[in-house]
Amino acid sequence: MCRWIVYVGEQSLMLEDLLVRPDHSIVKQVNNRFLPGLYYGLEDDDKAELEIQATWINVHGFGVGWYTDTLAEFDPSVKGMQPAQFRTIAPISTDLAFSQLCAHTASKCTLAHIRDASFPPVVEVNNHPFIFGKYAFMHNGSVADFAPIRFDVMRRIAELQATVQTLALASSVPNSNYVFNIRGNTDTEHLATLYFAHLDLIKAGIRSAPRRGPGGFEIPFDTDSTDALLLALVNTIADLHKIQRRHKTGPFTPGNDRAGNKLNLCITDSGNQMLVCRWRDAKEGFPPSLYLSLTAGEKLNRKYFPVLPSPKVSEDINNTDVRIDSVRELVKRYQDLPPSQQGRHVIVGSEPCTEYVNDWGLFDQNQCVIVDENHKLKIINLAKFFREGREHEFKKYHFSNVFDQISNSESNAPTPVIGVPTQTIDLPDSKCEAFEVELDLRKV
Repeated sequence: MCRWIVYVGEQSLMLEDLLVRPDHSIVKQVNNRFLPGLYYGLEDDDKAELEIQATWINVHGFGVGWYTDTLAEFDPSVKGMQPAQFRTIAPISTDLAFSQLCAHTASKCTLAHIRDASFPPVVEVNNHPFIFGKYAFMHNGSVADFAPIRFDVMRRIAELQATVQTLALASSVPNSNYVFNIRGNTDTEHLATLYFAHLDLIKAGIRSAPRRGPGGFEIPFDTDSTDALLLALVNTIADLHKIQRRHKTGPFTPGNDRAGNKLNLCITDSGNQMLVCRWRDAKEGFPPSLYLSLTAGEKLNRKYFPVLPSPKVSEDINNTDVRIDSVRELVKRYQDLPPSQQGRHVIVGSEPCTEYVNDWGLFDQNQCVIVDENHKLKIINLAKFFREGREHEFKKYHFSNVFDQISNSESNAPTPVIGVPTQTIDLPDSKCEAFEVELDLRKV
């Protein structure tokens, strides 16, 4: 499996302090694993499957993205923070350009990814993160049985593209040509392209929504809302399910309860908003590992800790069967902690980058964490949008209003089929049921 990490915070963090210096930095994750609590309470089959995934070595490329407002200083047409990118297929631990970049760059939002290729070639265009305008996208896992469904995924992208082009909508890719914008052959880049085609249509629907009363809108969030990011993700997964159901593959493979998509995804917007999820839609088994921290940034910042503190003696850092906090428990404990010198920040990674286990919580299956521009953190159960009663969830979030606005366009444009998924999927009840909460991260 691939490995990735993302940092979003009020204060900048040196790339070197996040990606190179820590005890278990992503550079070290090329061939080392640190998975505290991952196997706790699991049955033997689930544990064995995760252990096999953890033995893979990540030697098929590296990418880092960071947000900067440098371009906006020199180009008045550019607004706000924009993602910059460095990608290489050289061994990352010895890449001099990467070392220099990290030693002299800081950002309030940084993403990094090391690749374990599902299939060749090993080329830079296949490296994550993938950039779409002000957005960045990266992934750990796999779209199940991607080869036989790739054509249908492309055809779905082309359907959405036809609508965007005919209506001359704002697009996250040049000339609204999503298909031509795909430069590699990875499942991730196709998934990301499908996602941003949906997002562009959703934003157009929100933008054209009629007013309702004095100063009100039929859709109570704007185009840059994290709700738009969430709806695009739900639509993207629903499209995959529809295609895979038709091919009887992925989670719809007869007689294979462990077949399904593994989608540990990260999407960032403008360097101050983020959506991440740990997703698997098979009836059995768990997604790859994913951890969250709201406090580790302070220890990583050399201004506050020139030398990284050692783990406490009480922390059994080498035991993957030891119990650690879930994200829910971590958030609850965070409420009682003193303010951090690093300010409000969130770090999510496939593995903890520090060995200070108390700073980290383990995602539950199908859990989604969203951070908005005000550093409010929302944790939701993503699976509820695909089960019985999902219509209620779409109405509660006003997503149905977005669908109506898109489909009621007074245009001759081809209207893509977009709406509440017509069929449910038999997702597990959840061995660790995700919960929903909104947390206003504390100010310093």
